[in-house]
Amino acid sequence: MDEIVVKADKLTKEYKLYESEMDRLKEAFNPFKKSYHKSFFALKNVSFEIRKGEKVGIIGSNGAGKSTLLKMLTEVLTATSGEMNINGKIAALLELGAGFNPDYTGIENINLNGKLLGFSQEEMKEKMEKIIEFADIGEFINQPVKNYSSGMFVRLAFATQIFSDPDVLIVDEALSVGDIRFQQKCYRAMDRLMKDKTVLLVTHDTAAVTRFCDRVLWLDHGELKFDGDVGEGLQKYQEYILNKIDEEKKKAAYDEDYYRPAKGNISLKKNDRGLNIPEVVSGIKNKGNGQVTLTHCGLYNEFYKTSDVFEPGDVFRFIAKVKFNEMANRPIMGLGIRDRLGNEVIGINTNTIGVELPALEGEAEVEFTFKLPELNKGGYTVTVGIANGFQDDHVQMCWMDDVCIFRVPMREYDIPGTIYLQKGKVDVYK
Repeated sequence: MDEIVVKADKLTKEYKLYESEMDRLKEAFNPFKKSYHKSFFALKNVSFEIRKGEKVGIIGSNGAGKSTLLKMLTEVLTATSGEMNINGKIAALLELGAGFNPDYTGIENINLNGKLLGFSQEEMKEKMEKIIEFADIGEFINQPVKNYSSGMFVRLAFATQIFSDPDVLIVDEALSVGDIRFQQKCYRAMDRLMKDKTVLLVTHDTAAVTRFCDRVLWLDHGELKFDGDVGEGLQKYQEYILNKIDEEKKKAAYDEDYYRPAKGNISLKKNDRGLNIPEVVSGIKNKGNGQVTLTHCGLYNEFYKTSDVFEPGDVFRFIAKVKFNEMANRPIMGLGIRDRLGNEVIGINTNTIGVELPALEGEAEVEFTFKLPELNKGGYTVTVGIANGFQDDHVQMCWMDDVCIFRVPMREYDIPGTIYLQKGKVDVYK
């Protein structure tokens, strides 16, 4: 029987979620042990064995429990229940530069890493040349790593780990940072240097799993859904993703008229919601004529909970407190959403969605609601404009850039571009 290097037995990780710090205190000091928390299981009864020399891909959607599992493997986290047994030395590439001192040079960090792993000075001299050659970052090897790009970081980190001769190497998405030539170099190195060792590859890149792994573990909401052949596992996983997308579309039975009201005036609603809307960040300049002031604004989800993370298809609410210093007979309000480079990727205003705001004076609370389009991963900002007049003939009363910030998490597949398309038609002719 092959040697078992990793064994997980009913591994469970529970987090207690509290509505507030006061609830945490109430639970801690309650004489009757009353619970004030909700349980969230990042992992639930996960069991598997990994044998020496296996190349195992770990897949799953965001929030599936992959990172939690890896942190347990590297003893960063402890299990709530169950056991994790590891036989051998582990090297992990989980986060860029984890364990590096940003003020040390590349060479100093290599030596520091070697000492932590128990290598002698002579052993490090032998490995140093190989690490520097593989990382291939030139003179930057003598510069503090805080000056490195993310690509340089991962080059040095990967080289340091793979030449430490581990029994188990864990790679968590880090290779996606390097360029394609370096990624190929890494896979060749894992083929060569880790030939008789164990590798765990955590990635959204199913092509990488097919190319490198001989087994796949599929996690979903903390549970192990599949453990076995790569081809079969990826097929089940992709079928699950497609079915999930279809189910979400069926569940999203929102009345489109709610998001695109009929043309004409909308009536004023009584403001008795009592929302605690954040004040506008200080320092943001109003580029309009000052007849309107934006005092508070925030981003909210479908349930009117503040949020700075949105998935495509989520209900996206922008709510603002606005003060009209003068009567605006025909106000127009619009939002612009920009990516991290300042490119405007979404533009929407009351005219374009067929809404005519009533004449406004004094304070008002305005809410924009729409479903977020298929934006790709990354950070985005919200810019607000309020004018008086018509689409092609108006006076800009208020214009404030970047009043809110949000991000879209990693998509299922890592592809370039601003819009992440999941629908299309393909024909083949021969």
